[in-house]
Amino acid sequence: MSKRVMKYFYRWRWMFPVITFIINIFAYKYLPESIPLQRDAFGNINYTASKLEFIFFIPILQLFSYIAIKYPQAKGKKKIFYGTYDIATGVILLLFDILLLYVFIRK
Repeated sequence: MSKRVMKYFYRWRWMFPVITFIINIFAYKYLPESIPLQRDAFGNINYTASKLEFIFFIPILQLFSYIAIKYPQAKGKKKIFYGTYDIATGVILLLFDILLLYVFIRK
């Protein structure tokens, strides 16, 4: 990607959790009441989450990953490639959220 596109995404990287949260809000009414999040080797459900827990899970994970990437930079340690990790983390978690919503709404 060009530097100009990277600068644009880097400036608006905080929008990934917001976009994810907005998508989750719109999908809220289509989700089942309990969402299975963990299964054992035999396919039994070990942990379920409510709809409300689920819509906050991925955006909060995105915020924690953003903080984990930014914290070393704020302390003056090694600079990371001009926001590439921030952008990649946001995009990957956004796509993961869309995949999970597709799987749970399709049922």
